[in-house]
Amino acid sequence: MKRLDEELKQIVSGIIYVRLRSIAEIIVNRKTESIEIGHRNKLIGLRADKCNRVPTQPMLDPVTNLSIYNLTYDEHTALINGLNHVYPSTRFDQSKFICNIEYFYSRLINFRTSYRHYESKHASEIVRHELTSLQLGVAAEVREAANSYRKVADSELKRTVMQNRKTFGILRSLAKNKDIIITRPDKGRGVVVMDRSDYMQKMNAILDDRSYFSLIDDDPTLVNENRLIHLLLDLKREGFISDSEYSLARPTGSRPARIYGLPKLHKQDCPLRPVMSATKTVSYGLGKMLTNRLNHLRTSRYVIKDTFDFVKKIRASEHMEKRMVSFDVKSLFTNVPLTYTIDLILDKMYPSCSLVCKSKQKSRLCAKCRKRRDFETLLKIATSETHFIFDKKMYVQHNGVAMGAPLAPVIADIFLSHLEETLMDRLVESGVCEWFRYVDDTFILIEPNTNINDLLNILNTFHPSISFTHEVERDGSLSFLDVCVTRSLTSQKLDTTIYRKPTYTGLLIKWDSFVPLSYKKACIVSMVQRALAVCSTYALLSQEFQTIREIGQKNDYPSSFIDTRIGIGLGNYLKKLTTSNEAVAGCAKQRMYVEIPYTGTSSKMLKNKLSRISIKHRPDLEVCFFERPSPPVQIFFNVKDPIPKHLQANIIYSIQCSDCGDAYVGKTERQGIRRLWEHGAPISLFSQKPFLPSEHTGPHDHPIQHQNQHQATNVTNKETKTTRKRKRTKADPNTETKTIRRSSRILDQQNTTTRQHEAITTASADKRVENAVTEPAIITSLSAPFQHEKQHGHHMNWAGFKILSSDANSFKLLIQESLVIKAYAPKLNKTTHSVPLIIFPEDLPKNILPSPYNHASKTSNNM
Repeated sequence: MKRLDEELKQIVSGIIYVRLRSIAEIIVNRKTESIEIGHRNKLIGLRADKCNRVPTQPMLDPVTNLSIYNLTYDEHTALINGLNHVYPSTRFDQSKFICNIEYFYSRLINFRTSYRHYESKHASEIVRHELTSLQLGVAAEVREAANSYRKVADSELKRTVMQNRKTFGILRSLAKNKDIIITRPDKGRGVVVMDRSDYMQKMNAILDDRSYFSLIDDDPTLVNENRLIHLLLDLKREGFISDSEYSLARPTGSRPARIYGLPKLHKQDCPLRPVMSATKTVSYGLGKMLTNRLNHLRTSRYVIKDTFDFVKKIRASEHMEKRMVSFDVKSLFTNVPLTYTIDLILDKMYPSCSLVCKSKQKSRLCAKCRKRRDFETLLKIATSETHFIFDKKMYVQHNGVAMGAPLAPVIADIFLSHLEETLMDRLVESGVCEWFRYVDDTFILIEPNTNINDLLNILNTFHPSISFTHEVERDGSLSFLDVCVTRSLTSQKLDTTIYRKPTYTGLLIKWDSFVPLSYKKACIVSMVQRALAVCSTYALLSQEFQTIREIGQKNDYPSSFIDTRIGIGLGNYLKKLTTSNEAVAGCAKQRMYVEIPYTGTSSKMLKNKLSRISIKHRPDLEVCFFERPSPPVQIFFNVKDPIPKHLQANIIYSIQCSDCGDAYVGKTERQGIRRLWEHGAPISLFSQKPFLPSEHTGPHDHPIQHQNQHQATNVTNKETKTTRKRKRTKADPNTETKTIRRSSRILDQQNTTTRQHEAITTASADKRVENAVTEPAIITSLSAPFQHEKQHGHHMNWAGFKILSSDANSFKLLIQESLVIKAYAPKLNKTTHSVPLIIFPEDLPKNILPSPYNHASKTSNNM
């Protein structure tokens, strides 16, 4: 090799020699990598064969069929692994992977660029990005690691997906069966099959209770979002909330909540527990903000934090000879008296003033009463104005709190804490010795001769909405949460061990589930750590370890794997007992989280390569990679109502001309309907009323102003007689640097005139948003779809706009938009891309990306 190397140096020039050496190294590295993967897979297979497996345990069967539909053997087998089981994906998501890698690169080197040089160049001219040698070097390293992974990952998925093709077909067939609903139980893991008619009947019986729920005609999402933003702006201006609280509470891209039911298998007739999916709703951020303000009202010496806090306190109890009783509140979240609790909160936070302000006008209230009125308004918005969808109908919950809302446990805790403060003296007189409560479950120790009915009468007469049930100890033991408390026969203390409810199925993530090994380790480790913390004696700990082994083996975990996790957990526990927990002083590194897809062993190799690159170039940054597996089986059986298309946010969308077939591709972090209005869509689109754009209108959307100018919209506030200017700002995907600016490469932009719709506010201050405008106060003249309609007399298919993809990360959303624009080059887009693609500048094939066109016939005209 040395002789050939010397001859090559003499034959070719120095530059060509260096290039040939680099090519040779790349070829050798790829070959070495493929050989390493082959040997690694062989070793994994040998290790699996050597794992000591115990005789086959009885197979877990977590499937409960409550329907009249008889599952076939194949259908039952497809569901038996549970709804959290993961099969390998049918294809490798190239676009999502590119988004993650480009995002990693931009954050790693704090890459930013300005496109002022972009404006002076013609559309046909290739624009080269101005990168330093360091940036190019890092990009080359990341690109090599990513490309080698893409090839290996694609081949890995192709090998594994063939094994599950039949299962996917069965799951799709079950999902298409409209006579049944497949969901999880209320407690524990499992699969429940119900008749759709039975499910709908039970849910409608809950929602027909007009004392808690009301039907409404229109979707108030946009109205409520605008109203809340204006209210928060006023409160921030007055100093009632801080800038950070405003940022947390301000809604963006809100959507209606969705409610669904989970069957209670442990009760007769299997009633449903209503659960609300409240993320991204109008008041979700407000609920978090109010939670921070109200947390101090939850503090009580009777409240326990979690299981471990309860175990610590019950072991220290000196009332071993007392009787053990547990109390439970029936449907606490639904039945908590909302008006009563809000008044209670206001009295504690803002006591009524001595002047007794009776005026309904806010301007005439004293400072104390004004704050009380403002806080009351926020509480009512976060609780009694929550609207949701079920079966294509819109409801609002005006009493109780929704399970799933961030403020629900806070409201419940405050009410029960007030109950305890009020009644505890009477309860102690009646024989209560100790009282421990976690949300709606209470564990108490009472005198042996105490009449439990007397305690129930005291509790149940506190408020007519609240009703308590009880359970007494049996054979010296009583369960509470996931702990079984038993009187010790050998010591003067109460023993504790793990308790599992009768509904516990024993289902974990199965050993053959296509997830990272860390997930499976966590299943065993979490049980081991809980056993070490809860079990009070070595005998109970040994019994629990044996139970963990049996549970793991029923989920096909190798016994050697389980024993290893138990040994490591026990070793760490003993080490903590003998060493101090003093933190080592040092400079804390900034953390960055990066997602990579899980496709098998190749994902770990990619993670190691990217870790080395980040340590090499950014030793001050702690990069945490997490492997994202494919979606679980649950994705086939979504029982929640879909979000209406026009209310979906954080999307890439396309609009196509109905006459010529030309298309436009864009992105928005707000609701799609807001962006369509800005493009010039009719204000009656999707039967939505036009609404005053919120304070943050368009900060992350397409620039629709002249070059190097910021367009402001004036909004008059009738209450304060002030005018606020809203200025367009730029999105910031990086935490330390300015954003990567979008391309403003718009031809003939200087000759375009602007047109602005004016907002018309009403005279009523409280209803200025609901009836605020007759058309959106937005700029549309520079919008490409608007100009296309105006110049050619064509009609855009507004109602048929397509959602191509979605992502919660604004920078990744720009990358996905760039990929679609580069691949399809839609004629109405006058930009080549949204952000520069440094790692993957080449186009992805069109068959990998979603098409922006509605009809194939139209697509062919634009290719």
